[in-house]
Amino acid sequence: MHNEKINKINNELLYVKDNLIKLLPEELQKEFFDKSYISGGCIYSLYHGKEPKDYDFFVESNYLVERLRDYFLKQATYTGEVRSGGLYNGINMTITQNAITLGKYQIITQWVGKPEEVINQFDFLHNMTYWRDGKVVCLSDWKFVSGSKIYYNKGRARDIVGTIVRLPRFVERGMTVSNKEISKMLLRLNDVGFSEREIEILENNQLEHFGS
Repeated sequence: MHNEKINKINNELLYVKDNLIKLLPEELQKEFFDKSYISGGCIYSLYHGKEPKDYDFFVESNYLVERLRDYFLKQATYTGEVRSGGLYNGINMTITQNAITLGKYQIITQWVGKPEEVINQFDFLHNMTYWRDGKVVCLSDWKFVSGSKIYYNKGRARDIVGTIVRLPRFVERGMTVSNKEISKMLLRLNDVGFSEREIEILENNQLEHFGS
């Protein structure tokens, strides 16, 4: 059953990557093919037979990110300090500091690097997988991917508040989190303290997102 799921994921992501590459400028297609990989929640969703909300592409080259941003900003029909975008080939396009979004495809520009560098900083163990060159790789353990419980990645060094704030998103999708895992996050937050950015996140977040 596991191998069947992996084969199905591989076939789906081959199709997804091919579709995105067709949307890129011809002069960047080969480099993007060679230096990109898919990660994030889409692999978890596909493993459980669900339609992903979006597909996150990561790249290894800052120079490639710069050229992609330059190209798509030139295609934008509106520009702003925080967000730019418009229609691109009939698809909704949004460009922020964090990502270039083309419909369901997101090219992440905030975090750039090899899979191990980027994915080892993900919030939760069930999302620590990636697809590249026809292979699905798990950097945690497949038991976390196959289950429905949330486990905190203790190796994550950044944005602990963001991790906690994102928890309800996964709970709303039917996952569960134990007090033990929440305690790990809070202890980590106690170790590193609040950054100015994290205080801003808390101040801007609606209170009901945290529950009672």
